[in-house]
Amino acid sequence: MCRLLIVSNDTKEQQTLQHSINDAFMNIKVLPPAETEQEALKIADKLLPEILLIAIDHLEIDGFIVKRKIVQQLPNIKVIILTERNDFQSIHQALRGGVIDYLLNPIDFNELKFAIDRCVKSLNQVSLMDVLNNKPTVLAKEQINTILDYIHDHYNEEINLTTLADIMHLNRHYVSRFFKEAVGMNFIDYLTAYRIEKSKQLLMKTEKSISEISGTVGYVDSTYFSKLFKKKVGQSPHQFRKHYQGEHIPADLRIIYN
Repeated sequence: MCRLLIVSNDTKEQQTLQHSINDAFMNIKVLPPAETEQEALKIADKLLPEILLIAIDHLEIDGFIVKRKIVQQLPNIKVIILTERNDFQSIHQALRGGVIDYLLNPIDFNELKFAIDRCVKSLNQVSLMDVLNNKPTVLAKEQINTILDYIHDHYNEEINLTTLADIMHLNRHYVSRFFKEAVGMNFIDYLTAYRIEKSKQLLMKTEKSISEISGTVGYVDSTYFSKLFKKKVGQSPHQFRKHYQGEHIPADLRIIYN
């Protein structure tokens, strides 16, 4: 589940963005929106968003400054800028700041959707864009969010459909069918994908051995984990680490601290 913060002083824009995101994504949790710098920093500190969607034009101070302060507070946050500024200087500033996308108003909601999808993938989360043919009911979304939150909190433990059925107080077969219909894949495939994404983070950002990482993401047998990783990723864990090891430092923080 990815937490997304909208920063905009336009209530209509806030509502339109939130509805569009909820319609397109099952695994995005839209936080209460912020209209000012103070509100944005307070929400960021308390609720720890992973994706920032910021309309930079009409805040009480330069939106780039607000964005930079949030990045300083949350260095790994993924940023999408919404703006009417189509000048080279603004675009260059955004690119130097390592934003995921720079979208011009009026917003093309297909472009926004794919920008958010890139954010989700860059966070090593499983993308669930457009997994439903129909808009889910509020109850269905609440139920699947509860299940996904549980998986994300306990992915390194023994989890099965019976576990999920027990926490939801529902029939095991109903949970199995409901999960596949809502998420677009069966439970074990989602759990595997999530564990693999978490192992990628550990391979890139830690010095833990493959055996330690295997246990950390819920696989007792490291040989099985390595085979599964190669099947899903196309590289062994050792090969993946060799190519991608090294923590990314957002450009804004290099500007601030170097």
